[in-house]
Amino acid sequence: MKRIAIFASGSGSNAENIALYFRNSDKARVEAFYCNNPKAFVIERAHRLGIPLMLFNREKFYSGDEVLNDLRSRGIDLIVLAGFLWLVPENLTRAFAGKIVNIHPALLPKFGGKGMYGMAVHKAVIEAGEAESGITIHLIDEVYDRGKILMQAKCPVLPGDTPDSLAERIHNLEYEHFPAAIERLIDE
Repeated sequence: MKRIAIFASGSGSNAENIALYFRNSDKARVEAFYCNNPKAFVIERAHRLGIPLMLFNREKFYSGDEVLNDLRSRGIDLIVLAGFLWLVPENLTRAFAGKIVNIHPALLPKFGGKGMYGMAVHKAVIEAGEAESGITIHLIDEVYDRGKILMQAKCPVLPGDTPDSLAERIHNLEYEHFPAAIERLIDE
């Protein structure tokens, strides 16, 4: 049984979707949520789901091993970044090399990098006149959005799309594909 930790900075809808997907699985289980935003709705989701939560600030994350030690104490095998907006520090990328998976709301390598998240991505895709967008599920390293791509799923960018309307289609792709991609990674 693989033990999953989910890092999230906002609403946590993907975190909840993944936790529910693995709730009755014999392959993996979500052991804890980790959050860097004390106002994030993912905190409420963690409480509602009965999943332990570690809340941390920038200093705890980047200066010391408190987060790493907590992950180790829970026996975590895989870290899932589900709307987590900070660059993961080297102590974690080293300790969990090849075991940190992220979802990005565009078709990398386009529209990736620092500052490219959420509505900023969808706005950039529309402004660039792209015919399609989608999601990229990838392993991470020490550079934003650079790690090995595990899978991509696409959707059209429609005439008249707004960042909100495109985001809705992207979220549907995330909910459909992210848990299954994690399961395939666990099976490998």
